[in-house]
Amino acid sequence: MWELIAGNWHQIIFIAMLIVVGVRLESEVKSLRKDVEDIEKRDTYVEVVKLRAEVDVLNKQVSSLWEFINKLRDKLNGGGH
Repeated sequence: MWELIAGNWHQIIFIAMLIVVGVRLESEVKSLRKDVEDIEKRDTYVEVVKLRAEVDVLNKQVSSLWEFINKLRDKLNGGGH
């Protein structure tokens, strides 16, 4: 048994190092995936905030248009009497 280990020690060390590197790479990949998910969530939040601001501006513009139309209608209806 010891002769087998002594004769193949470099292969045993190589396999052990491959296992360590594989475990570390798996850990890093999980960490990177989590970071990517966080970035995607942040980007989604930023996009939602931008879209919300755009919707608010459009709502104000529509309200202003309706106010203008109502004033114009009132002038036209009131101006005839």
